[in-house]
Amino acid sequence: IEGNLIPYNTPITFNEGWNLIGYLHPEPGNTIQMMNSIVSNNGPMKILKNSTGNVYWPEFGLNSIGNMMPGEGYQIKLAGSYTFSYPSGDEGARYGDIYTERPIHFDEPANTGSNMIIGFPQYAWESTLSIGDEIAAYDEDGRLIGSTVYEGNNLALTVWGDDVTTDEKDGLVEGERIIFRLWNSTTSTEQVLDIKWEEGSGIYSTDGISVAGQIILGNELTSERKLVKITDVL
Repeated sequence: IEGNLIPYNTPITFNEGWNLIGYLHPEPGNTIQMMNSIVSNNGPMKILKNSTGNVYWPEFGLNSIGNMMPGEGYQIKLAGSYTFSYPSGDEGARYGDIYTERPIHFDEPANTGSNMIIGFPQYAWESTLSIGDEIAAYDEDGRLIGSTVYEGNNLALTVWGDDVTTDEKDGLVEGERIIFRLWNSTTSTEQVLDIKWEEGSGIYSTDGISVAGQIILGNELTSERKLVKITDVL
């Protein structure tokens, strides 16, 4: 593909719902500053995400993207149509790479190319969490499809869908129920999460967004089942 570099402030028309955009600056730029015009004054932007599932979610004060990068594409969801252009790159200091804690108890899921974002606001937890606790998501077959670490703030968990280009099931399919677990870093125990939803549901849909309204800790799970007794019940 050949072409000319277009000006960074070329107007881009967004439709309501999801849009795909490129980043037009030749240098990395602070995501919050780049998106400020469409966020401030009750702008229509809901969420921005990149190909690795990181998000800028202004409503919950979350930015795991850090800088927007030349050559990368992004998905942006809006509540209404909007004509947008990037500001100049000198309006604010650039972020370095944002460091996020990696899970140590749960594994990390595979990036399958399609995902859904789950919001866990601080106010939704019925119990107090400890920094370092981990949240994981599983499909109905028990396959890990999302994991993250609680760092004391609102939380966004990316859960990954099935890659339809492979023969095996490697993520969630449309309409599949998501199971959430919490690992307590103090007691080293796992518990199932019982969630009442403020927005959306615990059912997978590609590019869906769900927000928990109330999160209750369920029964503890034993990490390994052991045979303790055999009884003939005939």
